[in-house]
Amino acid sequence: MPLPSRFFVRLRVLRAFVVTSLALIAQTKPVATSTAPAATQPKKPTLAVLPFIAATGDAKEKDLATRMRFAVSQKLSSDMNAVVANGTYDRMDNLELDNLISALQISFGGKSLPDDDDMQKLLAALDTEFTIAGTVKGRQLSLTLYHKATVAKTATSDIPPDDTSPKLTVEKTLTDLTGTAFAHIRDTEVDHSDPKVEARAATRPNLVPDPGFDLAAKDPKKLAANWQAILAADHYAPPLLTTDEAKNLPADKVAIVPKSASGLEGDGTCLQLRLTRGVAENNGLACESTWIPVEANKKYRFSAQYHSDAPTLRVFLKGFATKPDQFGDKNDPEAVRREFYRAQVLPRQQNTKWDLIEMDFTPSTLKPTDPKIEWIRVDFLAYLHPGNVFIDDVSVKKLDE
Repeated sequence: MPLPSRFFVRLRVLRAFVVTSLALIAQTKPVATSTAPAATQPKKPTLAVLPFIAATGDAKEKDLATRMRFAVSQKLSSDMNAVVANGTYDRMDNLELDNLISALQISFGGKSLPDDDDMQKLLAALDTEFTIAGTVKGRQLSLTLYHKATVAKTATSDIPPDDTSPKLTVEKTLTDLTGTAFAHIRDTEVDHSDPKVEARAATRPNLVPDPGFDLAAKDPKKLAANWQAILAADHYAPPLLTTDEAKNLPADKVAIVPKSASGLEGDGTCLQLRLTRGVAENNGLACESTWIPVEANKKYRFSAQYHSDAPTLRVFLKGFATKPDQFGDKNDPEAVRREFYRAQVLPRQQNTKWDLIEMDFTPSTLKPTDPKIEWIRVDFLAYLHPGNVFIDDVSVKKLDE
């Protein structure tokens, strides 16, 4: 069936927008040059994760479908725990993908996937090596993997209740579907049963620089220099704001604000992340700590206080080791540190008060040949729903003797 003329008009508009945007980026942000041969970085397989379908159209089911799409997208693109098999993918941005679907006038708002003609039209326009389609029916997740335009494999699993992380389900399903393997799976977050360990946790020094986000008040530039806000390529130290300024914090920004700006009682300052729906449903908004020195294979306890008026909060504890390559500047710490470990805290949902997050973890590598972990970074990620997340009292303490 020939495509309607308005499709080609929209496609030309979309292409013009992309070309213009790339031109502006080229004019305003110089591209870093490198003498490294182009072949040193292996090309990742391209991937698109389509919007997931809610089979019954129920509101809760639609929300679950959105969450499952986000989980699958992240697991197969930015999760450093994806090892062996396909490893990580070069995934198409979900918002860009949704805009393309809209331009093609293909609907994912019904109770089933688009028909074969529309799917083939979409797959041809995407031109990715792999594409994943998903359907949620009740608590059942069904995924279909396309290789180019052909169905390669399907996998189905039951999603656990909302008070349990779906991480294990998603990882198992993706392993069945793509062969990707995952490591560092945790079922128990913290163990308070040993009195000696609890005594050490109470008295040991906090290793996190600026755990209460107070140092920005003393910095002449009024910036939290030990923390870094992250939104795609935009990285910056969160600025210190007043209560009135916090009310007008721009969308998709991170700042240090009075604790009272959260709408809850409390003195001092805290971290605020404010995100829109587009960012929440795509890659999320993050804030990461500076390097925190640790000892490999020793047990530590992470804790923090958080409040969310809607977004889901996820915390990653990322471990780094020294592993320079032949191209990077060996005198630049940023160039020689590589991530070899990641512990994931179960996601925290919307709440009405300051709640405590805790997790015990042991930074270690998977292979005996890997270098030892020397640092960790605490990474807060807000996603899924638009709104505000507030964080305070971040702590990392060594538990071993």
